[in-house]
Formats: sequence, C-alpha cells, structure tokens
Amino acid sequence: MLLKTLINPKPKTTVCFVVFSIIFLSLPLFQINEGWHDLDGYYILFFLASIIVLLLHAFGLNNLIYKNNIIKKENLIIATVFILLNTFNSGVFQNLISSFLMLLVINYLFESYQKEYPFKEIFNASFILSFIVYLNPIMLIMYLLIILCSLIFNYSNWRCYLVSLLGFFMPCLLYIIWLSIIQAPINLLAFYTPPSLLFSYSGIIDFYNANQTVSLILILIVLISILEFFNWLYKKSIRSRKSFFILLTYLLISVLIGCFGSKDDWYLILSPLAVFIANYFTYTKKRNLANILFYAFVFTSCYYRCLIVI
Repeated sequence: MLLKTLINPKPKTTVCFVVFSIIFLSLPLFQINEGWHDLDGYYILFFLASIIVLLLHAFGLNNLIYKNNIIKKENLIIATVFILLNTFNSGVFQNLISSFLMLLVINYLFESYQKEYPFKEIFNASFILSFIVYLNPIMLIMYLLIILCSLIFNYSNWRCYLVSLLGFFMPCLLYIIWLSIIQAPINLLAFYTPPSLLFSYSGIIDFYNANQTVSLILILIVLISILEFFNWLYKKSIRSRKSFFILLTYLLISVLIGCFGSKDDWYLILSPLAVFIANYFTYTKKRNLANILFYAFVFTSCYYRCLIVI
C-alpha cells in the first residue's frame, strides 16, 4: 500500500516523490488561459520558484519533525501531506516564504528543550521572526509562540524574555545604525508597517463553498487526526508530547492570523496541520481506513489541482 511505502522510504521512493511533486505542482501551467507569449513572465518565474521552495519546505518540515523525534518513524508522509495540502496554492509566494522561514524558528524552539538558559536558541528564533514580520507584519502575533514555548519547556524567566526582545529588535537596531552612518533620515515605518487587523473568516468560507468535496474530505481527516493525537498522547515521550503542544500552539496562532489577516494568510496553517495529519497516517492501527482516506486525499487533491487555470 502507498502509506506503507512512504514509511521507511527507499531512495527510489524519494525520487518518485520528487517527480510526483514537480508534476503535481506544475499542473496549473498546463491550464493557461492565455498564450505563453501573452502571459506575464514574472508570474511564471514566481510560480516556478514557488515549486522549488515548496519542495525544500516539504523536505525541511519532514526532516525537522524526524530529527527532533516528534514522529520517530522515518517517513515521507509529512512531506507528501504538505505537498497535497498545497492543492490550491498558486499565488501566495509571500506567505510561502514566511511559512518556510518559520521552520527555522520552530527548529530553534525545539532545540531549546531541556536547557535552563537557551539564550542562543531564543535569540536566533526571535531574530528570524523579526525578518518574517518585515515580510508580513501580521506575523507579529507569532511572537506569542516564543513566549508560550518558554512555558511549555519550563525555562520562563526574565533573562530569556530580554534576550528574545533583543533578538527581535536587533534588525531594527542595525537598520537605525546604518541610517545614522550614511546620515539618512530615520523612518521606522519604512522598516516595519503595523498590520491592519480585521476579523473575517470569509476566506475559509469562500474556499469551502468553492471546493466542498475536497474540503469535506480534509475536514474529516483533520478531525480524525486530532482525535488520534489525543488518544496517543499519553504514549509519546515527554519531549514528543511537549513538541506537539508547541505545534498545536503554532496551528492555533496560525488560525488566529488567518481570521484577522488576508485570505492568503490561511496558508500558514498548512505546516503544523501536515504534521498532525501525518501523525495519524503513521501511527493509526486502523490501516484500512487510513489507506482509504489517504487515497481519497490524493485523488481529490490531484483533481482540484488540475482545475486551476492561470
């Protein structure tokens, strides 16, 4: 079965995954509603660049989870689920970069486990987050993840918070110093623009109304995955358990950002969501149901990917 092949994958399985991912993500290129000569070349360039970033993102997320023993079975299920969740992605390059850089933030947070004073890890996570906020100001809400991580990993103290703030504001300080050196006027709004917060869940509602079949299958898989996570939680190691709570926090904050940001900000939920879904497909004892749901997920994702016209 396909799921069995993705667990403990052989080198040829990885090659097949890369080929499948490239073909899957490139499907909208075969549905162009204009001639190639009339299509914006920059859009095609960004589209192709997003395919490369998505592959790197998929492998990075897969290795991040396995390296930190969150899902101990070596597999390609996380990467596969993440690629399939990108069924409707064709123009969210900014959020794709933000999501990709968040892998570095999460990695540093995981490395802070069992360290009384993880100053290096907290500084680096906050430093990278500051650049993400520069790209997408609403990601400032993600700073809550760093604070909550200190509570989950039990190193909450004023020194860690001070180092975190120093790392977060370091790019801004460097920017001010550079402007002072070249004697240019200091305008912090050119470096950071406050986000406009407007509560709206219309984006996800519009998505559901336009793609009901794949939405229902995805909702079913997500509900079963979350239920499976809580059923297996007591069996996991302390580190894996706490790391999953960080990922759950990441997921909830991403939902919050999606509610108060633009419709493209919903893209941020895909990384943590892929981990919870992959955890279900990897560990569930109901293999027949898992295989049925996985094949349905693959089929509907490919079908709806083919419908995208650029």
